[in-house]
Amino acid sequence: MAEQKNINTESDFENRTGLVVWLNSKRNVKRLMNFGVLHYVSSKMDYALLYVDAKDLDSTLGRLKKENYVKKVEVSLLRDLPSTYDDVLTEMQQEIDEKKRKKELETFSKGARFNEFEY
Repeated sequence: MAEQKNINTESDFENRTGLVVWLNSKRNVKRLMNFGVLHYVSSKMDYALLYVDAKDLDSTLGRLKKENYVKKVEVSLLRDLPSTYDDVLTEMQQEIDEKKRKKELETFSKGARFNEFEY
């Protein structure tokens, strides 16, 4: 008996890209399994989430767009989002401090200009 491979290992996730496939109808959803791992199918909005290999992304997109039951294919932008938020608060605090300093410098320079003309 052949061993089954676990498709949800960490190394596999690094090499996968998510696709949102908008469908004309859900009748041909099983055909999407030929392109990658079918993760979710929406019953109301007629779309499916599909995970494909990142190295085969371009060819898979082309093949999916040619299918007559597919309206549109979108690539997931999840890889572009930051996965750690450790330094977010310190960066925000630095930005706020910079804005305060600029505002203080502007008000100080405006005040100095008005004092020159009082004489």
